[in-house]
Parts: sequence; structure tokens; C-alpha cells
Amino acid sequence: MNYKKLFLAVACVSACHFTTARAEHYEIFLLAGQSNMDGRGNAEDLKGDLEQYARPDTNILIHFSAGGLHRPLTGSQGFKPLQPGFTGTTHGIQSPPTGTFGPEVSFGPAIADVLPRKHVLLVKFVEGGTSLAKDWNPNEKGKLYENFIKFVRTTQDMLKARGDSGEIRGMLWHQGESDAREPAGQYQAALTELIARVRGDLGLKELPFVIGQVYDNGKRDNVIADEKATAKAVPHTGFAEADGLKTLDSGTHFDARSQIELGRRFAREMTRLLQKPLPNN
Repeated sequence: MNYKKLFLAVACVSACHFTTARAEHYEIFLLAGQSNMDGRGNAEDLKGDLEQYARPDTNILIHFSAGGLHRPLTGSQGFKPLQPGFTGTTHGIQSPPTGTFGPEVSFGPAIADVLPRKHVLLVKFVEGGTSLAKDWNPNEKGKLYENFIKFVRTTQDMLKARGDSGEIRGMLWHQGESDAREPAGQYQAALTELIARVRGDLGLKELPFVIGQVYDNGKRDNVIADEKATAKAVPHTGFAEADGLKTLDSGTHFDARSQIELGRRFAREMTRLLQKPLPNN
């Protein structure tokens, strides 16, 4: 799959749709992982105190891609205002909005509130049911990691084509359910390498990186321990815990309220990392 050609093809459509009188500068955050980063929260549950997350936010844009390896490829077809619905599907091809959402809908507004310019671009690249050991392995050609880096670079090209500018400020990662059977320590080694490769390939050697904890259903002790150990050992890395969150199924996918809370926790950790003084990359 040639991601660069595919997504550059919609650059003009995106640019024309969001043409503004002056150039904007966007703070860019990368979101990657499997189904809980994709999101299974039901948009219909965004009511009452969660109603604000059901509305589009024109100050926050999202460029989204799901699937392409084991599942059909779907995406946002350019930059769109952040709102629920930018998720993949488990059966067939369905273009957004899908009726579900991930942590981006609360992370975006929360992180925008602590940034001076308030203009945020979320680059979300996901595929459900995928493992770090195989599908996201940076050393595997033609797999998700390689396509993720291409998608990020294509996004940067599209932003320039609009006449805008942007700076990658941080990355969120939520994945690990598919690696639960790996021996203790193996996920930590793989995740440590992934972080190093992302920083190296993007030329951002101290890019803030936040790891989201997988839900503890009693069968993921090794992965959770490795996630915590990685966050502790790797500089400029944070950990968004899942303690107290709930799932909509038998203990894997976060429900709507928990997805919102997870996004807030991602934002708090990212804010903490951004407030640390970093040398120039």
C-alpha cells in the first residue's frame, strides 16, 4: 500500500475545505496502537456531563487512518474537525463517522487548553487486534510501523500544501493486549526499541511519549509490568494508568466514560512531560 500517494491525493480536497485567510501553526500529536487507541466507546453515550465531547471542535483537526494490514483500510480522507467517529471497523469498510470514538476526543481539548496557540492536529494511525512483536515491529518491512512513519510524513506534506506549519510535540501509544502471552520483559524490550525508532526516524530524539495502560483483566500482568517499567526506564516517557476504568465487554475495550477519562489521563501525562525543559532536538 503506497500511503504517500494515497493520502497526498486528498491533500487538495483537505486544503480547499479548510482554507483560511492566514497560515496557522499546529501543535501535532501522534496517536498509535490497537483497538483501545482506535476506540470502541459509543458516541451515543456522550450525554450529560460528557455532551461537550460529542460536538465538533474546529480548533482541533484530526488526520486518521485505520487498518491496511489485516483489516480494510479506512480513514478521514484529509484533515477534519475533531469529533467522535474517527475509528475503524471490525467488519467491512465503513468511512467515518462510525458511531464510536477513542481517547482523542478528550485528549485534544485537554492538551489544547495548556498550549498557547490552541491549534492542535492529531495524527491517529491504528489497527485493532495487532501485536507489537509482529505487526508493529520496526524491523518488519511493509508492516504497521513503516506505514505509520509514512503516514506521519504525508501528514506533514499535506499541512505544508495548505500553507500551514506544524511541530510534532508528542506521541500517545495504547497497545499490548495482543502481546499478553509474551514472556516477561519481552514487551518492555520491544516497546523501548519502538520509542527509540520513532524518535530516531522523526529526528526528535527526546520526543515526549506516553504509554497507556492496557486494562487489567488478570491475564496481562506481564504487559502491564513491562509498560510501567518502560515508562520508568526511558527518559521523557510517561504512563497513563487504567486503574478504576471500566470496559463494555469481558475486560478489554473501555466504555465511553472510561475512554474520556483515559484521554484526560493521557493529556495530564503529556502536559507533565511538555513542562519539563528539554534540550533542542
